[in-house]
Amino acid sequence: MNRYELEDPHQHKLVNRIYGGLISKYKLEDLMRLVKENKNCTVYIALTRENPMDVDIVVDKEGRYSYCCGDVLMIPIPKKFAVLEPDKKYFEMTLKANIFLALMKADEKELHS
Repeated sequence: MNRYELEDPHQHKLVNRIYGGLISKYKLEDLMRLVKENKNCTVYIALTRENPMDVDIVVDKEGRYSYCCGDVLMIPIPKKFAVLEPDKKYFEMTLKANIFLALMKADEKELHS
């Protein structure tokens, strides 16, 4: 059993709340298009743990931001299933996985790219 399997199920609900807040503002197809149009940049989901429903998107064209998993969350949106192998379902799954991993304070190298 790994450390993520031992976590509180509340984290899974929080992932779904964050994802729901994101999808209520941006369609999944629009996120995929945004990532594809900015394939040379990192696109982040930006929010705070204090207010997880206030989700926004940051396109980092100048490299000013980096992954954060503390009180402020900057979660990279994975590119593979938006750019290299476009697939809506896999894009959705890896996006949710990155949200979960960031909430669990995973190392950046564990995230989907």
